Formats: sequence, C-alpha cells, structure tokens
Amino acid sequence: MNSIVLTDSTSDLEAGQADAIGLRVIPLTVHFDGHDWLDHQELGSDELFRRVDAGAGMPITAPPSVQAYRDTLDDLLRTHDHVFAVHLSSRLSDTYAHATEAARSFPGRVTVHDSWQSAAGLALQAERAARLLRDGVPAAQVAAALTALRPYATTRMCLNTLSYLQRSGRIGGAAALVGGLLNMKPIIGLRDGRVEPFTRALGTRRALNSMTEQLRACARELPHGRVAFFHNGAPDSVEALRFEARRLGVQESMTLGLGTVLSAHGGPGVFGFSFEPAKVWQNFRAY
Repeated sequence: MNSIVLTDSTSDLEAGQADAIGLRVIPLTVHFDGHDWLDHQELGSDELFRRVDAGAGMPITAPPSVQAYRDTLDDLLRTHDHVFAVHLSSRLSDTYAHATEAARSFPGRVTVHDSWQSAAGLALQAERAARLLRDGVPAAQVAAALTALRPYATTRMCLNTLSYLQRSGRIGGAAALVGGLLNMKPIIGLRDGRVEPFTRALGTRRALNSMTEQLRACARELPHGRVAFFHNGAPDSVEALRFEARRLGVQESMTLGLGTVLSAHGGPGVFGFSFEPAKVWQNFRAY
C-alpha cells in the first residue's frame, strides 16, 4: 500500500527535516498581535518574543480546523492510498480530535494515532511510523507498535522563565515573581500525555545538571534507546546534553527548534529532550 505519514507542526520538524523523513506537516495556528499566523511558516519564535517584550498581548494557539484537515487529507489521498496521521497528545489539544473527525470523510483510508507527546517525542514517533510503512509494515501494526511504545517514551524540558506561564494565567503572579527573584528553573515533562511538573532547580547550571541526570536515568532504564533534542534559544545546553548522550552511547536522532506554538506556552530559553526505545516489541515482533 502506498502510504504517507502526516503529523502536525508541534513536532517542530522544519520543511527540510520532514522532506528527508518523507512525511507531511499540517500547521497549527497562533492568534497574536491582531493576526493569525501559521506555526513554523509565518512567525518565528524570536519574532514572537520580540513582540511580547515590546508590549504585544499573549498569543493564543489553535489546532487546524476540521476543514483544513479534510483539505489536507483530500490532497494527500490523490497520490497515496492511505494516510497515517500521528498527532500531538489529545490531552493537550483538540488537534487529534479534529484529525479524527476529518478522517471520517475518508473511511478506511486514514489511520489517526494519538502520540501522547509533543515536540521531539512526536517527531520521533512520526519518523518511526514513516520508516515502518516504507518497510511494508501494515498501518494497523504500526499503530499497535506506537501505542505499545507510548508508556516508555520520556520527555523533559527546562523552562528559563515563569513569565509566560504567569501571563497566560497558568500560574499566579506571586509565584512567578518569587520564582524569578530566586532564578528558579522549572523542569516539566509529559506523563500519559499530560504536562506535569517534575522538579525545579536554582539557576541555569543546576538546571542543566538535573536535566543531564534525568537523561542518564533514561539510559539506565532503557539502555537501547534513542534521543532527540529541542530548544528555542539554548544551544549550549542542548550541546551539553548531546555530549552526554554520546558518552552514554545513546543513539541520537535529531535536534529541533521549537516553533511559535510551543514557544508561546514555554517562553524563551527552553531546552529539553525526548527519549524512547530504539525498538519496541508488539506480539513478539520488534518494530
């Protein structure tokens, strides 16, 4: 079957990276400064931060509409027999729900998978799906393999500032003020598709040390794993994590730049990693 993978822009795959993998990306939207901007296409995270610092209101993010999905699927199915859609966690966004609704217009020709991930974790699953489909693995088996993988995938990210969480109303002003005065760096992650706080560190150096130790823990628990990194203005921290991954013998897959959607929630200076098994077993077969 001639299949293609579709993912969304919170995978943070740039056009060249998506082309190299052999998949398509549908963008989410950022409502900001009086305009609607397509993630990764019309507004970069650096420009977003510049405008917020200059007094623009906080951005609001939105999933692709159901009709946008239908149009994208219709276009892809003109040249492919089947679309395998891998999307941002349904517990973070309506992106998966809109994809599922749109797929009903093409019965039997679209598989929609909830990754329970975002950023590099989503990109890794989309890349695996594309590779397995190219190898001739049926879509149903690919979906089963990705579902079996989900509980073993780990994503951790360090926030450089609490101001964006405060401005968006996700934490109170007093908490943001205290955290800023203490130079506190929250480290958050995904568990069962939901964002949860894991720890916090005082200052950039301790935050990097904590992230490095969490990467080591992943390597101990899954010695045959692979990792991808992401950031939006913290290249030195990512390079330090990449050095540790090489020292640990972990397979490195890619490094991604966060787009405007995820940057709108985390603010500038975010860095992190996603770690997953290099192979996953489903019904006694490795994928």
